[in-house]
Amino acid sequence: MKSSSELDWALGAIPMIEPEYLGGILATSSDIALLIDSNAIIHSILLNTSEKLYGNLSHWEGRDLAKFLTVESRPKLQKALDRLRNGESIFYGLELNHEDNAQWKFPVRYNIHCLGSHNKILLLGRDLRTLSENQQRLIQAQIAVERSVEEKREYDAHFRMILNSLSDPVAFVNADSGAVLHYNSAFTEFFDLTDTEKVDTKIQDYLANKSDKRDFTEKLALAAYGQYQLNATVTTNGSPYDVGISAELYRTSGQKILMCKFQDTTQETKNDSEFVNNLISTFHHSSDAMIFTNNLGAIQYVNERFLDLVNAGHKKEVINKSFSDFLGRGQIDLAVMLENVSKSGSVRTYSTHLKSNFGSKIDVETSVSKNQSEKNTLVAFIIREVAHVEAPKSTVAAHSPQDEMSAKDLVGSATLKEIVSETTDVIEKICIEAALEMTNNNRAAAAEMLGLSRQSLYVKLSKFEI
Repeated sequence: MKSSSELDWALGAIPMIEPEYLGGILATSSDIALLIDSNAIIHSILLNTSEKLYGNLSHWEGRDLAKFLTVESRPKLQKALDRLRNGESIFYGLELNHEDNAQWKFPVRYNIHCLGSHNKILLLGRDLRTLSENQQRLIQAQIAVERSVEEKREYDAHFRMILNSLSDPVAFVNADSGAVLHYNSAFTEFFDLTDTEKVDTKIQDYLANKSDKRDFTEKLALAAYGQYQLNATVTTNGSPYDVGISAELYRTSGQKILMCKFQDTTQETKNDSEFVNNLISTFHHSSDAMIFTNNLGAIQYVNERFLDLVNAGHKKEVINKSFSDFLGRGQIDLAVMLENVSKSGSVRTYSTHLKSNFGSKIDVETSVSKNQSEKNTLVAFIIREVAHVEAPKSTVAAHSPQDEMSAKDLVGSATLKEIVSETTDVIEKICIEAALEMTNNNRAAAAEMLGLSRQSLYVKLSKFEI
C-alpha cells in the first residue's frame, strides 16, 4: 500500500466492491449522492435512509442540477465543471445551496469525484443545515451581546447623570463588606477625595471614631430596615463632622447594596434637639395613654401607659395590630374617629371604652389628631381614663321616688300599653340623639352603632323629627 500522503490505493489493497453494495455504501457515507455528467444533468440520486427531511427527490433525475440551486450557487457549480473539463482536479469541498420550487432550502458541501472516461461525475454531499443553524445562533447571540453592551452603556450614562445631579453626597455601599461601589461628585467634594483615595475605600474608613467602625454596615442595614436616620461623625478635611445617613437596602446580582445619603446635621440648633428629646420623653412618660397609628388604624407606636390599660406585657403584643381590637365598639369607634379626623384634622373628645387582654373594660375619653405628611401619615390618639363618679347618681336618679310618683300619676290617665309605648319612644329618641352626637352626625356610623339599617334610622329620624 502507498503512503497516507498519496491519493490512490495500490491495486488489490481493497477488494472489488460488488454493484449491489456500492449504492448502500455511497448512500450511508454521505447524506446525498448525485451522479451527473459534464453538463450537470442528473442521472441518478441516492439519499441516506436515516435522513427524512429531503422527502422524495426522484423528480430531479434527468434534469439540470442548476434548476435546483439558488442563484448564488449556480456560478459556483459551473466554475467547478469548467475546471473538470480542463483536466484539473478539485480537492476542496463545493458548497451549494439547494432549493426546490421555493418550498425549502438546504446547504450541502459536496466532494467531487470524476469516474474515468465515461464523462460522469459523482457528487457526495454532507448536509450543512445543522452547521448553518449553529452559525445563525452564534450570530444572533453575538448581536444580542452587542445590544446588551450598548444598553448597559446607555443605562450607565443615565445612572451617572442622575447620580451627579444630586446635591447631597450619595454613595452605594456593599452591605456585607462596606466597600464603596459608586458615589457622586458631591460625595467626592464633601470628603475632599483624591484619585488615589477613591480606590478600594470602605464606608467605615470615613468615620472619625475608631470605636464606631465596628459593625457600622450592620447599623446602616438596621437603619434601612427601620427607616430611620443614622447619626455619625465623619472626618472631612481633617476635622470631625456630624452627619445623618439615610440608607435604602436592595439586592442586585446576588449582593445586598445600601444606597447611603449623607445630610449635614450640624446646622440643627441645640434648642431644636432639646425640644425633640422633650417630646420623646413626654410620649414615653405621659400619665395618659398615647398611641400612633397609620391612616388605616394599625398601631405603629405606643407608650407604657397604654400597655398598662390593656394589660399588655410588651409592645410586640400590640404593634401592627388594629386599634379597633382594643376599642369597646371595635371597628365602629375606629371608623368614626378616623373619618372625623380626616375631615377636620382633629377630634377633641370621643367617649368609648378600652378592652384589656383579660376581658375587662375601662371607660376612656380619646383626643385624636393627624399629621399633614403625605409620605408617612400618622394619627395620634391621646387616651385618658374616666373616673366612675356619675354612674351612681344616674342609677339613683333612675330609681328615685319622684320618678316612681310620676309613673304612678300616669296610671289611670292612659292604658298600660300607651304608657309603655310613650316611655319607649322617649328612650329611643334619647339613644338616637346620643349616637348622632357621638358620631358627629354621621348617620351611617350611628345606624351601625345602634344595630339598625340606614333606612330604619331614617324612618325613626322622621318619626321623632330629629
